[in-house]
Amino acid sequence: MGSLFKKHPLAVILSVIFHLALVAFFVFGINFGEEEIHSKPPVNVVKATVVDSSKKQAEVKKLKELDEQRKKKEKKRLAEKKKVDDLKKKEIDKKVLDKKKLEKQKVAEAAKLAKLKAKKALAKKKKAEALKKKKQAEVRKRKERLAKETAAKEQLAREQSLRELAAEEESQMRAQAAVASFTDLIRQKVERNWIQPPGDISGLSCVVRVRLIPGGDVIDAQVIKSSGNAFFDRSVELATRKAAPLPLPSDPSMFNYFRTLEFYFRPGG
Repeated sequence: MGSLFKKHPLAVILSVIFHLALVAFFVFGINFGEEEIHSKPPVNVVKATVVDSSKKQAEVKKLKELDEQRKKKEKKRLAEKKKVDDLKKKEIDKKVLDKKKLEKQKVAEAAKLAKLKAKKALAKKKKAEALKKKKQAEVRKRKERLAKETAAKEQLAREQSLRELAAEEESQMRAQAAVASFTDLIRQKVERNWIQPPGDISGLSCVVRVRLIPGGDVIDAQVIKSSGNAFFDRSVELATRKAAPLPLPSDPSMFNYFRTLEFYFRPGG
């Protein structure tokens, strides 16, 4: 009956009330009829009815208490269930929040790492550019230095060339002057050693090329522009060899201009 009461408490209570009402009806109805017929006092019947009624009330009370206990237990169970559900929900919410927080942290760390990488890449790029500019500046300075050194060397070379050219021109001028001067002395000495050949030589002249060695000795003398008279030409060649050593400048550096020289020979002129 307890399990039936737990399942259908209202139906059980109504059933009990109905049965009590039915019992009361039969008891009181039977008593009325017996009173008219037998005229006996219903003391015992009333007492039994009261006892039964008390038992029923006690049972109903007990059923109510059991129902209240059940309700309390159910309420407690629901409260505990709600508490457990709330805890589960909090845990789920916490997990979701932690997950979002972790994802946000990962995103922040990834952004921080990307920013750091970008910063390092920028620093590396700036360093490379600075190094490149430094190398370019060094190359430019080296080129400028080389260009200056080359220009200075070229300038020195030009100046040296100009000095050498000037010296050469001066040397040539002195050599030409010396050659002109000593050629006349050589012609005079050759003429002093010249023996006039027989025959008419009036108006005859020739050009002689003579080869000398240091000291003025003659190693060769040859008429290169004939007078037209073989005897005259031959006499001049012999006179040139006989006049050795021919007069030369005292400066040894001038000898190169006298190794081979030519002079015009004309008696008396």
